[in-house]
Amino acid sequence: MKPMKHIAILSSSVREGRLSHRAALYIHRYIEDHYPATAEILDLKSYGFPLFDERLAYQKNPSEKLLDFTRRLMGADGIVIVTPVYNASFPAALKNVIDLYYAEWKRKPVGIVSVTSGSVPGIATVQQLQTLLLKLGALVPPVLATAIQAAETFTEDGEGGPAAERTVRPLLGELLWLMERTESPSV
Repeated sequence: MKPMKHIAILSSSVREGRLSHRAALYIHRYIEDHYPATAEILDLKSYGFPLFDERLAYQKNPSEKLLDFTRRLMGADGIVIVTPVYNASFPAALKNVIDLYYAEWKRKPVGIVSVTSGSVPGIATVQQLQTLLLKLGALVPPVLATAIQAAETFTEDGEGGPAAERTVRPLLGELLWLMERTESPSV
């Protein structure tokens, strides 16, 4: 019997009142309710990382908090990045973490979900992250998963209706397909 796959959900907003975290909570619940997989949320707000001045591989004394985050993120079979849309892009906190790693992204299945409070989908945000992660060697499904009107789509505790499911189901299906075809990480 094959072991269950594990997905790390990276909640990338560190702002107060963040709506994208609601989507991360929803995705966590959705994975565990609909797929033969486990999931955990890695919340950048709770980690409170400083601005990193070097990749992890070159840091002399990385903190235990950073090492724990790295083990969890890179130990997952796949990653879902949940990002708000900041000026048609993504948060600096997310770029800070992505740039910590280089070789660690190679062949890592990574899906992206953008979240916005408005009615214009964050397609540019998803495409920017897809391009960046593909350049780093990640395996990125070409699905444009964009949640709009997040305050109406997701409750504070991560409940969501048909619009939430329509946003995440295609991406998760593709991500799990990729995860089945790649080796488990050796972290």
